[in-house]
Amino acid sequence: MFVENEGEEAVNCKICDRKADEGEFCALHLKAYENITNRYSVWRKALKISWKEYLNQIAKNSLTGTWVKEVTNYLIENGETRNVRQS
Repeated sequence: MFVENEGEEAVNCKICDRKADEGEFCALHLKAYENITNRYSVWRKALKISWKEYLNQIAKNSLTGTWVKEVTNYLIENGETRNVRQS
């Protein structure tokens, strides 16, 4: 980590070590995370799959983009097996 302003410590992305804009991820990985979570409801309705199954499906899909794969792999490796947005 590095000091951004006096007394403030900047947080780095859990995946790539870029500066994290919000929470755990940099802007690029945050956008990928939002895409993953927002699209889960569509997959769940169509395929009746769990969050964990969904993550595994998009992780092994050859058409999945790099940023999404990195976030998906991070979520799987770190035990994030339930979706916070299951609407």
